[in-house]
Amino acid sequence: MESLLNFSITVLIIAYERNEAHYRRRNVVKKNGVKIINRQIKESIKEYAKARFGSKSYWPFLALYTEIRGEFLKGWIPYDYYRFVLLPKINPKPASYLSDQKTFDHKLFGGFAIEPLLLFISGKCFNPEYEIIEDERLKRYLSDYDNKIVVKEECGMGGKQVRIIHSSMFIPHELKKDKNYVIQPYIKQLEVLNNLYPHSVNTFRVNTFLNNDGSVCVKYVWLRFGAEGSNVDNLSSGGYYLFFKNNGKPEEFVYDWKLGTRLSNKSYDTGFYFADLKIPMFNTMLNKCKSAHLKYPYVRLIAWDVCIDSNGEPRLIEWNTLNPDFSSQEARFGPFYPEDDVF
Repeated sequence: MESLLNFSITVLIIAYERNEAHYRRRNVVKKNGVKIINRQIKESIKEYAKARFGSKSYWPFLALYTEIRGEFLKGWIPYDYYRFVLLPKINPKPASYLSDQKTFDHKLFGGFAIEPLLLFISGKCFNPEYEIIEDERLKRYLSDYDNKIVVKEECGMGGKQVRIIHSSMFIPHELKKDKNYVIQPYIKQLEVLNNLYPHSVNTFRVNTFLNNDGSVCVKYVWLRFGAEGSNVDNLSSGGYYLFFKNNGKPEEFVYDWKLGTRLSNKSYDTGFYFADLKIPMFNTMLNKCKSAHLKYPYVRLIAWDVCIDSNGEPRLIEWNTLNPDFSSQEARFGPFYPEDDVF
Protein backbone atom coordinates (compact mmCIF):
# COMPACT_ATOMS: atom_id res chain seq x y z
CA MET A 1 0.00 0.00 0.00
CA GLU A 2 2.80 2.40 0.94
CA SER A 3 4.76 1.64 -2.24
CA LEU A 4 1.62 2.24 -4.32
CA LEU A 5 1.07 5.58 -2.58
CA ASN A 6 4.70 6.63 -3.17
CA PHE A 7 4.38 5.66 -6.84
CA SER A 8 1.21 7.71 -7.20
CA ILE A 9 2.84 10.73 -5.59
CA THR A 10 5.85 10.41 -7.91
CA VAL A 11 3.56 10.25 -10.96
CA LEU A 12 1.82 13.44 -9.82
CA ILE A 13 5.14 15.21 -9.23
CA ILE A 14 6.41 14.20 -12.67
CA ALA A 15 3.22 15.51 -14.26
CA TYR A 16 3.66 18.77 -12.35
CA GLU A 17 7.30 19.10 -13.44
CA ARG A 18 6.40 18.52 -17.08
CA ASN A 19 3.66 21.13 -16.92
CA GLU A 20 6.23 23.48 -15.37
CA ALA A 21 8.55 22.77 -18.32
CA HIS A 22 5.78 23.77 -20.75
CA TYR A 23 5.07 26.92 -18.74
CA ARG A 24 8.74 27.90 -18.59
CA ARG A 25 9.15 27.22 -22.32
CA ARG A 26 6.31 29.60 -23.12
CA ASN A 27 7.95 32.26 -20.95
CA VAL A 28 11.32 31.76 -22.68
CA VAL A 29 9.67 32.16 -26.09
CA LYS A 30 7.84 35.26 -24.89
CA LYS A 31 11.03 36.77 -23.47
CA ASN A 32 13.19 35.93 -26.50
CA GLY A 33 10.53 36.97 -29.01
CA VAL A 34 11.26 33.94 -31.19
CA LYS A 35 10.17 30.30 -31.17
CA ILE A 36 12.68 27.56 -32.00
CA ILE A 37 10.47 24.48 -31.74
CA ASN A 38 8.60 23.52 -34.89
CA ARG A 39 6.94 20.23 -35.87
CA GLN A 40 10.14 18.75 -37.32
CA ILE A 41 12.30 19.65 -34.30
CA LYS A 42 9.62 18.39 -31.93
CA GLU A 43 9.55 15.01 -33.68
CA SER A 44 13.36 14.81 -33.55
CA ILE A 45 13.26 15.52 -29.80
CA LYS A 46 10.65 12.82 -29.22
CA GLU A 47 12.62 10.29 -31.24
CA TYR A 48 15.75 11.10 -29.23
CA ALA A 49 13.80 10.75 -25.95
CA LYS A 50 12.45 7.37 -27.03
CA ALA A 51 15.86 6.08 -28.16
CA ARG A 52 17.89 7.25 -25.15
CA PHE A 53 15.41 7.31 -22.26
CA GLY A 54 12.86 4.73 -23.35
CA SER A 55 9.87 7.03 -23.74
CA LYS A 56 8.78 10.00 -25.84
CA SER A 57 7.13 11.43 -22.70
CA TYR A 58 10.49 12.93 -21.68
CA TRP A 59 10.30 15.50 -24.48
CA PRO A 60 8.99 18.59 -22.52
CA PHE A 61 12.27 19.45 -20.76
CA LEU A 62 14.27 18.77 -23.90
CA ALA A 63 12.01 21.23 -25.70
CA LEU A 64 12.57 23.76 -22.90
CA TYR A 65 16.33 23.32 -23.23
CA THR A 66 16.05 23.86 -26.99
CA GLU A 67 14.27 27.19 -26.57
CA ILE A 68 16.83 28.29 -23.97
CA ARG A 69 19.83 27.29 -26.08
CA GLY A 70 18.41 28.21 -29.48
CA GLU A 71 18.97 24.73 -30.92
CA PHE A 72 18.40 21.07 -30.06
CA LEU A 73 21.47 19.15 -28.88
CA LYS A 74 21.73 15.40 -28.50
CA GLY A 75 23.32 14.43 -25.20
CA TRP A 76 20.98 16.43 -22.97
CA ILE A 77 19.27 14.72 -20.04
CA PRO A 78 15.72 15.93 -19.31
CA TYR A 79 15.23 17.07 -15.72
CA ASP A 80 12.40 14.63 -14.99
CA TYR A 81 14.55 11.67 -16.10
CA TYR A 82 17.51 13.02 -14.15
CA ARG A 83 15.56 13.50 -10.92
CA PHE A 84 13.28 10.45 -10.89
CA VAL A 85 15.28 7.81 -12.78
CA LEU A 86 18.97 8.67 -12.93
CA LEU A 87 19.52 10.33 -9.54
CA PRO A 88 17.97 7.51 -7.44
CA LYS A 89 20.28 5.12 -9.32
CA ILE A 90 23.54 7.00 -8.87
CA ASN A 91 22.72 8.54 -5.45
CA PRO A 92 20.75 5.79 -3.71
CA LYS A 93 19.03 6.16 -0.36
CA PRO A 94 19.86 6.12 2.50
CA ALA A 95 23.41 7.10 1.45
CA SER A 96 22.16 10.36 -0.09
CA TYR A 97 20.69 11.53 3.23
CA LEU A 98 24.02 12.13 4.97
CA SER A 99 24.62 15.48 3.25
CA ASP A 100 21.74 16.93 5.26
CA GLN A 101 23.50 16.12 8.54
CA LYS A 102 25.56 19.32 8.71
CA THR A 103 26.72 18.57 12.28
CA PHE A 104 28.90 15.77 10.88
CA ASP A 105 30.65 17.55 7.98
CA HIS A 106 33.79 18.53 9.90
CA LYS A 107 34.41 14.92 10.90
CA LEU A 108 33.90 13.55 7.41
CA PHE A 109 35.85 16.15 5.43
CA GLY A 110 38.40 17.39 7.96
CA GLY A 111 40.03 20.76 7.32
CA PHE A 112 38.11 21.35 4.09
CA ALA A 113 34.94 21.85 6.15
CA ILE A 114 34.52 24.87 8.40
CA GLU A 115 35.26 23.86 11.98
CA PRO A 116 32.06 24.49 13.97
CA LEU A 117 32.03 26.50 17.16
CA LEU A 118 29.12 24.58 18.65
CA LEU A 119 26.75 21.78 17.79
CA PHE A 120 23.19 21.41 19.00
CA ILE A 121 22.06 17.80 18.68
CA SER A 122 19.04 16.15 20.29
CA GLY A 123 18.43 19.24 22.38
CA LYS A 124 21.96 19.25 23.84
CA CYS A 125 24.94 21.54 23.21
CA PHE A 126 28.24 19.95 22.17
CA ASN A 127 31.70 21.14 21.21
CA PRO A 128 33.19 19.94 17.87
CA GLU A 129 34.39 16.76 19.61
CA TYR A 130 30.81 15.94 20.68
CA GLU A 131 31.47 16.68 24.34
CA ILE A 132 28.48 18.19 26.16
CA ILE A 133 28.77 21.84 27.17
CA GLU A 134 26.77 22.91 30.22
CA ASP A 135 24.75 26.16 30.26
CA GLU A 136 27.12 28.28 32.36
CA ARG A 137 30.15 27.33 30.30
CA LEU A 138 28.15 28.02 27.12
CA LYS A 139 27.23 31.53 28.30
CA ARG A 140 30.87 32.35 29.05
CA TYR A 141 31.97 30.98 25.69
CA LEU A 142 29.49 33.09 23.75
CA SER A 143 30.39 36.19 25.73
CA ASP A 144 34.13 35.70 25.21
CA TYR A 145 33.75 34.92 21.49
CA ASP A 146 32.27 38.37 20.77
CA ASN A 147 31.91 38.04 17.00
CA LYS A 148 29.46 37.23 14.22
CA ILE A 149 28.30 33.62 13.97
CA VAL A 150 26.28 31.57 11.48
CA VAL A 151 23.43 29.46 12.84
CA LYS A 152 22.38 26.66 10.48
CA GLU A 153 19.49 24.31 10.91
CA GLU A 154 20.02 20.82 9.54
CA CYS A 155 17.96 19.87 6.48
CA GLY A 156 17.40 23.55 5.64
CA MET A 157 16.69 24.59 2.06
CA GLY A 158 17.40 27.74 0.06
CA GLY A 159 19.23 29.47 2.90
CA LYS A 160 15.95 30.10 4.72
CA GLN A 161 17.10 28.28 7.87
CA VAL A 162 20.39 30.18 8.10
CA ARG A 163 20.88 33.14 10.46
CA ILE A 164 23.89 35.45 10.75
CA ILE A 165 23.97 37.17 14.14
CA HIS A 166 26.39 38.42 16.77
CA SER A 167 27.30 35.80 19.35
CA SER A 168 25.89 38.01 22.12
CA MET A 169 22.44 37.80 20.45
CA PHE A 170 22.41 34.01 20.27
CA ILE A 171 19.88 32.42 22.64
CA PRO A 172 20.30 28.63 22.59
CA HIS A 173 17.00 27.96 24.33
CA GLU A 174 15.12 29.49 21.38
CA LEU A 175 16.34 26.73 19.04
CA LYS A 176 13.76 24.12 18.05
CA LYS A 177 14.09 21.08 20.26
CA ASP A 178 13.31 18.67 17.43
CA LYS A 179 16.00 20.09 15.11
CA ASN A 180 19.79 19.88 15.05
CA TYR A 181 22.00 22.92 14.45
CA VAL A 182 25.58 23.75 13.62
CA ILE A 183 27.04 27.06 14.81
CA GLN A 184 29.96 28.26 12.69
CA PRO A 185 32.22 31.30 12.64
CA TYR A 186 31.32 33.90 10.05
CA ILE A 187 33.79 33.63 7.18
CA LYS A 188 35.31 36.76 5.65
CA GLN A 189 35.53 36.10 1.93
CA LEU A 190 38.19 36.77 -0.68
CA GLU A 191 38.42 40.48 -1.45
CA VAL A 192 37.46 40.16 -5.11
CA LEU A 193 34.30 38.22 -4.16
CA ASN A 194 33.48 40.88 -1.61
CA ASN A 195 33.89 43.51 -4.32
CA LEU A 196 31.43 41.56 -6.46
CA TYR A 197 28.78 41.55 -3.72
CA PRO A 198 29.62 42.34 -0.07
CA HIS A 199 26.41 41.44 1.78
CA SER A 200 26.57 37.65 1.42
CA VAL A 201 29.28 35.02 1.49
CA ASN A 202 29.30 34.19 -2.22
CA THR A 203 29.76 30.50 -2.86
CA PHE A 204 30.90 28.34 -5.74
CA ARG A 205 28.75 25.37 -6.68
CA VAL A 206 31.07 22.59 -7.83
CA ASN A 207 29.44 19.41 -9.17
CA THR A 208 31.67 16.34 -9.05
CA PHE A 209 30.96 12.93 -10.53
CA LEU A 210 32.42 9.53 -9.61
CA ASN A 211 33.38 7.81 -12.86
CA ASN A 212 33.11 4.08 -13.54
CA ASP A 213 36.88 3.71 -13.14
CA GLY A 214 36.81 5.22 -9.62
CA SER A 215 38.21 8.62 -10.58
CA VAL A 216 36.35 11.85 -9.88
CA CYS A 217 35.75 14.58 -12.45
CA VAL A 218 34.23 18.04 -12.22
CA LYS A 219 31.11 18.34 -14.35
CA TYR A 220 30.60 22.08 -13.98
CA VAL A 221 31.15 25.09 -11.74
CA TRP A 222 29.20 28.25 -11.12
CA LEU A 223 29.29 31.07 -8.60
CA ARG A 224 26.24 32.20 -6.64
CA PHE A 225 26.05 35.70 -5.22
CA GLY A 226 23.36 37.72 -3.48
CA ALA A 227 21.43 40.76 -4.61
CA GLU A 228 19.56 43.76 -3.25
CA GLY A 229 21.06 43.61 0.23
CA SER A 230 20.26 39.93 0.86
CA ASN A 231 22.73 38.19 3.19
CA VAL A 232 22.33 34.80 1.44
CA ASP A 233 23.38 33.87 -2.08
CA ASN A 234 20.78 31.19 -2.80
CA LEU A 235 19.10 31.42 -6.20
CA SER A 236 15.69 30.67 -4.67
CA SER A 237 16.18 33.73 -2.43
CA GLY A 238 16.81 36.09 -5.35
CA GLY A 239 20.52 35.53 -5.99
CA TYR A 240 22.26 35.10 -9.35
CA TYR A 241 24.59 32.55 -10.87
CA LEU A 242 27.72 33.05 -12.94
CA PHE A 243 28.98 30.05 -14.88
CA PHE A 244 32.73 29.28 -14.96
CA LYS A 245 34.58 27.57 -17.78
CA ASN A 246 36.97 24.69 -17.13
CA ASN A 247 39.96 27.03 -17.34
CA GLY A 248 38.63 29.11 -14.44
CA LYS A 249 37.39 32.02 -16.53
CA PRO A 250 33.85 33.25 -15.87
CA GLU A 251 31.19 33.82 -18.48
CA GLU A 252 30.65 37.49 -19.30
CA PHE A 253 26.96 37.36 -18.35
CA VAL A 254 24.75 36.06 -15.57
CA TYR A 255 21.58 34.17 -16.43
CA ASP A 256 18.12 33.71 -15.00
CA TRP A 257 18.25 30.40 -13.11
CA LYS A 258 14.73 29.30 -14.14
CA LEU A 259 14.54 30.49 -17.73
CA GLY A 260 18.24 30.45 -18.56
CA THR A 261 17.95 33.83 -20.28
CA ARG A 262 20.83 36.32 -20.35
CA LEU A 263 20.57 39.13 -17.79
CA SER A 264 23.62 41.36 -17.34
CA ASN A 265 27.39 41.58 -17.73
CA LYS A 266 27.87 43.33 -14.36
CA SER A 267 26.50 43.26 -10.84
CA TYR A 268 23.32 45.28 -10.39
CA ASP A 269 24.43 46.14 -6.86
CA THR A 270 28.13 47.01 -7.22
CA GLY A 271 28.69 47.50 -10.95
CA PHE A 272 31.45 44.84 -10.90
CA TYR A 273 32.05 43.41 -14.40
CA PHE A 274 31.93 39.62 -14.34
CA ALA A 275 34.64 39.24 -16.97
CA ASP A 276 37.06 40.90 -14.51
CA LEU A 277 36.55 38.21 -11.87
CA LYS A 278 39.81 36.28 -11.38
CA ILE A 279 40.07 33.39 -8.90
CA PRO A 280 43.75 32.30 -8.59
CA MET A 281 42.89 29.30 -6.37
CA PHE A 282 40.20 27.99 -8.75
CA ASN A 283 42.00 24.69 -9.50
CA THR A 284 42.86 24.20 -5.83
CA MET A 285 39.14 24.44 -5.04
CA LEU A 286 38.27 21.85 -7.69
CA ASN A 287 40.93 19.45 -6.41
CA LYS A 288 39.65 19.78 -2.84
CA CYS A 289 36.14 18.91 -4.00
CA LYS A 290 37.37 15.88 -5.95
CA SER A 291 39.40 14.65 -2.96
CA ALA A 292 36.42 15.16 -0.66
CA HIS A 293 34.20 13.10 -2.97
CA LEU A 294 36.54 10.12 -2.58
CA LYS A 295 35.91 10.27 1.17
CA TYR A 296 32.25 9.52 0.46
CA PRO A 297 32.07 7.27 -2.63
CA TYR A 298 28.59 5.97 -1.74
CA VAL A 299 27.05 8.48 -4.16
CA ARG A 300 28.28 9.35 -7.63
CA LEU A 301 27.09 12.96 -7.93
CA ILE A 302 27.79 15.63 -5.31
CA ALA A 303 27.13 19.36 -5.42
CA TRP A 304 29.61 21.22 -3.21
CA ASP A 305 29.02 24.76 -1.93
CA VAL A 306 32.44 26.31 -1.38
CA CYS A 307 33.47 29.77 -0.25
CA ILE A 308 36.97 31.19 -0.51
CA ASP A 309 38.07 32.96 2.65
CA SER A 310 40.07 36.17 2.91
CA ASN A 311 43.31 34.14 2.98
CA GLY A 312 42.47 32.48 -0.34
CA GLU A 313 41.57 29.12 1.23
CA PRO A 314 38.59 27.18 -0.23
CA ARG A 315 36.21 26.23 2.61
CA LEU A 316 33.28 23.86 2.42
CA ILE A 317 29.98 25.47 3.38
CA GLU A 318 27.80 22.42 2.69
CA TRP A 319 27.24 19.62 0.21
CA ASN A 320 24.15 18.22 -1.51
CA THR A 321 23.44 14.69 -2.71
CA LEU A 322 19.64 14.52 -2.46
CA ASN A 323 18.83 16.79 -5.41
CA PRO A 324 21.87 18.57 -6.87
CA ASP A 325 20.92 21.37 -9.26
CA PHE A 326 20.49 20.69 -12.94
CA SER A 327 17.81 22.13 -15.21
CA SER A 328 18.76 25.53 -16.72
CA GLN A 329 22.50 24.84 -16.36
CA GLU A 330 22.14 21.69 -18.49
CA ALA A 331 20.22 23.70 -21.07
CA ARG A 332 22.51 26.71 -21.26
CA PHE A 333 25.93 25.08 -20.81
CA GLY A 334 25.47 21.31 -21.20
CA PRO A 335 25.16 18.57 -22.11
CA PHE A 336 27.17 17.48 -19.09
CA TYR A 337 26.64 13.70 -19.41
CA PRO A 338 26.72 12.93 -23.15
CA GLU A 339 28.99 9.88 -22.89
CA ASP A 340 28.52 8.62 -19.32
CA ASP A 341 27.52 5.02 -18.78
CA VAL A 342 24.97 5.82 -16.08
CA PHE A 343 21.74 4.67 -17.73
